[in-house]
Amino acid sequence: MNPKKEFYISNINFVKGKKDNINIDLSFMPAIQRRKLSLVDKAAMSVMYRAYPGYQTEIVFASRYGELDRLDKIISQYQEDNEVSPFAFSTSVHNSVAGQFSLLNGIKKSYNALASDENTFSTGFLDSIVRLNEDNDVLYCYADAYDDVAASAMLLSKKPKEGSIKVEFLQEQTVFAGTDDEFEEFQNFIAGEKSYFSSIDGLFSVRKGEK
Repeated sequence: MNPKKEFYISNINFVKGKKDNINIDLSFMPAIQRRKLSLVDKAAMSVMYRAYPGYQTEIVFASRYGELDRLDKIISQYQEDNEVSPFAFSTSVHNSVAGQFSLLNGIKKSYNALASDENTFSTGFLDSIVRLNEDNDVLYCYADAYDDVAASAMLLSKKPKEGSIKVEFLQEQTVFAGTDDEFEEFQNFIAGEKSYFSSIDGLFSVRKGEK
């Protein structure tokens, strides 16, 4: 990767709140499908729907804890009944929500799902940047619902879109200065409260480029 790489971010959406008190709008989905979603699925679907441009894109989904609540129920069910619901098992995999979103929107391009401990947000963001080229935009979604619910989605592209933010990627070691919450740090960067965003491990940083 070049030391400096320019790209654009558009259609940025955030959802954040307490698990027991958060309003997630899923009115775009049939009720029968909404009922089958876990909380992290709902948050991810909500932001991806609002960031999706309506054409074929690759998808990168990142989540540190993924379907932890569903996995906990599966383990309890197995311990109590010595069996597991096939539906619960099939939707407990880490790439479940990316697959469901692809099916819902007829997306035929590839998708990737990953986790990387406290670097999960930045790792997914970096994976999205690497996949970019002139003919390939990437829909990036991060979502977690461990303590609180936090989700974001955005469209990354090599060409400017309406309302897009020009960003410069800097492949250089940096000192992470901020909270230990990459999601919050990225929100602050987008809001203009921070001049740059860097991964916790200092592997890379991004800053807003000149228009």
